[in-house]
Amino acid sequence: MSRRLLLFALFCVSATLLSLAPVHAQEQPGAKSELTAQQKSNQDVLDAVLTAVRRSFYDRKFRGLDLAQLRAKYLQRVLESKPGQPLHAVLNEMIAEFKVSHFGIMEGDVYAVNFAPEMNNTFSVRPGFDISRSKGEYFVANVYHDSAAEKAGLLRGDRLVLVNGQPVESSPLLVDAGSDPGIPGEPHFFLRVADDVTELALSVQRRRGDDKLTTVTVKPSGINMIYSTKKSVSVIEYKGKRFGYIRFWHFLHDGMTSALRNALRRDWENCDGLIIDLRGRGGSPLVMNACFTPFGEPPRSRGMFAGRVSMPKWEKPVVALQDAGSRSAKEVYAHNWKYLKIGPLVGETTPGAVLGSSFVALPDGSQMIMPMQDVGSLTYGNVQLEGNGVTPTHPVKDLLEYAEGGDTIKDAGIKVLYDLVLATPKTPQATPAPDKKAEEEKEEQFAAGDLRELMGAGR
Repeated sequence: MSRRLLLFALFCVSATLLSLAPVHAQEQPGAKSELTAQQKSNQDVLDAVLTAVRRSFYDRKFRGLDLAQLRAKYLQRVLESKPGQPLHAVLNEMIAEFKVSHFGIMEGDVYAVNFAPEMNNTFSVRPGFDISRSKGEYFVANVYHDSAAEKAGLLRGDRLVLVNGQPVESSPLLVDAGSDPGIPGEPHFFLRVADDVTELALSVQRRRGDDKLTTVTVKPSGINMIYSTKKSVSVIEYKGKRFGYIRFWHFLHDGMTSALRNALRRDWENCDGLIIDLRGRGGSPLVMNACFTPFGEPPRSRGMFAGRVSMPKWEKPVVALQDAGSRSAKEVYAHNWKYLKIGPLVGETTPGAVLGSSFVALPDGSQMIMPMQDVGSLTYGNVQLEGNGVTPTHPVKDLLEYAEGGDTIKDAGIKVLYDLVLATPKTPQATPAPDKKAEEEKEEQFAAGDLRELMGAGR
């Protein structure tokens, strides 16, 4: 099967350094030979970005933009920029003019620590949480299951004030998590872990109005989100009912498929219903469809997206959770779920960030994600989800700020599932597919090294 690298929310499996064919008629403000070494380096990065766009951007009309004019508009600022993040800020401002998702530049170390390990299932040393910004303040948005942050007692909703004694907004450890400059919404952030840092002293405001800050000491450790997804598998006891739960942190690797398969076969046999948590990044259409299969039939696809896997079937009530950060492949999953009326969708409207994309390595070591393909064929009805988020059947606001570890969407999902279970006649237990070792080993071959069609990862 011919396979092409596609990423759907933020983040793919391989990076290609594109050659720097010029996209301009003439140099300005002067000949390249008149520039300093740093200016030449900056200009090379600018030209790499525009060359990648000209060669591979999904819209051959470039969203109505003239690339040569765009280059001329930003060249002087590029030449005047300091290397690294200041240069990338200017280039992301240029990229924002395309007004699409899955398009932006991130620092190379952010990619290496937070995204590459999710595609090849390796561990990297991280604190184990990410950060959202609201009205100039920074809040702990997600704490990964069994991470250093969770073990240290950091809570979802904590307002992050100081990092190692320095205001978070000016800390050199705070770095953009790969947000889309061209679409609405606040960016997300990670904390870098410097080579000489073994602990992070985080001063947080746990309750609104508290004068005294709480100090949480996090010792970053090796982890990835595949591991955290497996650790999320659990059984929730609620009013005499048992509900299986899994948090798909992304769909970038077939470890997600294995986690779901094993949970269906081993952990949830006596459960009355399931909660499928779709909050977070996107990923591969193959993994997405495999994780959809126990609950409904994905749309038939040809070519690169074709193929079926053997998965147990779930016939009892099931609920899915989503929020404003459920991106890309998660949005396709949610749309198809809603189309087939598999079960309630609880939470917030998704962002409408749905394009097939890929990473490109830039000359200065940074990484650019760029949309390369429309993926409407993956949806029932061939729906254009870019710019058109999926609305929930049961709207619930995520009350993140000062949540003290609470989760309004998950809590609502439990209650919705409980009511659904009470209203649903008894049905047979999940029917496992033939448990053949050779068949499972074959299915496991979709690991990231073999996945050439990726739809994204999101924030």
